[in-house]
Amino acid sequence: MIRGNVLITGGMGGIGSSIVEILCKQEISCITIDKKINRDLFKNEIFLEIDLNFPGKIREKNFPSYKDIQNFIHCAGFGGPFVDIVSLSDNDFINIFNINLFSAYFILKELLPKWKLNNYGRFLGIASSLSIIGAKNSVAYSSSKHALVGFVKSIGAEWGEFGITSNCISPGYVDTRMGIQEEHVSDHKKKIIEMTPSKKISQPSEIARVVNFILDDESGYINASNWTVDGGLTAI
Repeated sequence: MIRGNVLITGGMGGIGSSIVEILCKQEISCITIDKKINRDLFKNEIFLEIDLNFPGKIREKNFPSYKDIQNFIHCAGFGGPFVDIVSLSDNDFINIFNINLFSAYFILKELLPKWKLNNYGRFLGIASSLSIIGAKNSVAYSSSKHALVGFVKSIGAEWGEFGITSNCISPGYVDTRMGIQEEHVSDHKKKIIEMTPSKKISQPSEIARVVNFILDDESGYINASNWTVDGGLTAI
């Protein structure tokens, strides 16, 4: 059983939508944050329009005042342009870190004091296989996901004694628009399947099921960890 409501960034994306769906089917209320609505809302889902590229505006939403938020999933992710570091603009590098890391920092900093009082809280970051390895033409994205994992582990070490857990999931390539990147690399999906030991690409629902398990009230001993869900990609 998952205790309390769930706040999720990037809830309109492929993985985020699948996470919201599996939670709402259990009658769990979800507060979804994204730049815009691009699908119908699920039952028990509330949408907040926030551009995470401006993380300082997050505090205007005063999340501690929202009823019973005991879980925060940072699923928002931005890859930026698929270029080498010399071609990457300073603004693109900053924007990627704003969305992939800094916005999580601003939200979690608001929630942690309340969680400490309640002696309970779940933070879960959706990182990437590129939090473990690097990749050509993805220096900013890979760097931000490495940083997210370090952030998550440090939060787990710092707040674990207060009944708060902090974990990461690092998916491999997922069958979403962002995951496939066909506009950047021709036959990318085919190449991914060939290089993955499991010889398949993940569906968003497979990531959502792992999220559901980690958020469960009985998974409280899982803390400061990074779960790779990549079909064995980072093992080779």
